[in-house]
Amino acid sequence: MGGRFEVYSLPQRGIAAWPTNDGLTLVVGGWPMKEFEANKKEYERHWMDMIGQVPSFAGRLHSAKREDKFYGTYVPNYFRKPYGPGWALVGDAGYNRDFITAMGIMDAFLSAELCADALNRSWSGDISYDEAMSKYQQDRDQRVTPIFHLTCQLATCEPPSSDVQKLFGACAGNREAEDAFVRMNAGMLSPADFFSQENISKIFAAAARQT
Repeated sequence: MGGRFEVYSLPQRGIAAWPTNDGLTLVVGGWPMKEFEANKKEYERHWMDMIGQVPSFAGRLHSAKREDKFYGTYVPNYFRKPYGPGWALVGDAGYNRDFITAMGIMDAFLSAELCADALNRSWSGDISYDEAMSKYQQDRDQRVTPIFHLTCQLATCEPPSSDVQKLFGACAGNREAEDAFVRMNAGMLSPADFFSQENISKIFAAAARQT
């Protein structure tokens, strides 16, 4: 892999690979949830058929050594009230979304930090427990709701709308827009900001100046 992250987008399919610990490479692939029940009966065959749609990558994979069995599943997407009398939830216990955007650890640290701050305010006597924890829930939901909706959309493995495709086309060659897109996928920029009307107008205006 040479330290690279590789991703291949196919019709209603997605493949990605990246180096991990001990010189190993993690390879993932997915298809729409609507195909889960049918494909799980012969998941390895369906998975290899998907890999075969990228011949250059399939050739490298076939020459590699498999170090572990196949793992396949799906996860529910949900928000839960993250507190009550004498208890609080952080991480996946309180909020979960499909792992296609790979931000579970980031979400866990975020909710843990927000929860700790809320408890500190409550225990210090600044505000009541219910007020502090209600604020924790509001802050968590405000922060993660935009990426939650984007993740659920990506997890369908359906093509972007024509408007989004035009936006991505306008981003091509625009270093600022491309960097912003990468920051959004890394969790450093909210999708609400990237897809805001102000930012979209800015991207299309820059593309128009290049023509």
